[in-house]
Amino acid sequence: MRAGISRVVVEIIILVIAVALALLIFSPISGYIFGSLGRTATVGGASQIQVLNAQYSNQKFTIYVKNLGPGTIAPPSGNAFTKNDFKVYVDGSGCTIGSDSDVDTSGLGTDGKWDKDEVIKITCSYTGPDGNKQHNIVIYGPGNTQSQYLFYPPPS
Repeated sequence: MRAGISRVVVEIIILVIAVALALLIFSPISGYIFGSLGRTATVGGASQIQVLNAQYSNQKFTIYVKNLGPGTIAPPSGNAFTKNDFKVYVDGSGCTIGSDSDVDTSGLGTDGKWDKDEVIKITCSYTGPDGNKQHNIVIYGPGNTQSQYLFYPPPS
């Protein structure tokens, strides 16, 4: 027998050094890897909508709503968007969308889906206080989308 460190002890030391080196290399990269994996959930994910403008005339609001993206919003009720796909509230009270034709989708492409940067026009009846004052308009759309808009009447 020769004096020295046994083979088992040397293998354990090498294993500990290898694990320590792996942790040193993996630690800085792990933030990047897990961050990238977290961002993949937002690619092509939920869309956002925004009210571009609102007009008031004859107890009706005409509201222009844009899909900000990043994704496309498909009509949940079939081949076209209907009045049931949108809910409009003015100062907390419902603004009634009378018929499916009050949801004007002529600004959409031929596929009938609401792509990024396309605009839908919604007309709803409002029987609340004077429409010629400031109002808070909230729209709930398909795909769990929502937008809030502060309506200022044009100067008279």
